[in-house]
Amino acid sequence: MIAKKLKKGGTFYMAEFHPIVWMFDYLEGTPIMKYGYMQEDPIYEEYEGTYANTEAKMVSKEYGWNHGLSEVINALTQAGLHIEYLKEHDESPYNVLPELEKTNSGNYVTKNKLYPLIFEIKATKP
Repeated sequence: MIAKKLKKGGTFYMAEFHPIVWMFDYLEGTPIMKYGYMQEDPIYEEYEGTYANTEAKMVSKEYGWNHGLSEVINALTQAGLHIEYLKEHDESPYNVLPELEKTNSGNYVTKNKLYPLIFEIKATKP
């Protein structure tokens, strides 16, 4: 769909949470690795509040699907797009997991920076 909508020379850019982030169940205190990197089944979570307001008086029900980086890259290249770059970052602008530490820049990092939190990819239509 992206390739069909882009004009020749057009650019597709995406910044998203890294698939590693979605491998963790963080609803029960310290995050634990629970979900597969290339898991085909949906990830279902039910929790109090919302991602934007954890103190909201409501129950959120959320389904998500994890897509590994190879799946994202292969979908773009198979559609005929040229990958300009793929970058991974160990900082996030959003406090996506419990126990992340806020940096001087206002972003968030894991205490040990063991894995990336964000990726960005740029592709163009030749």
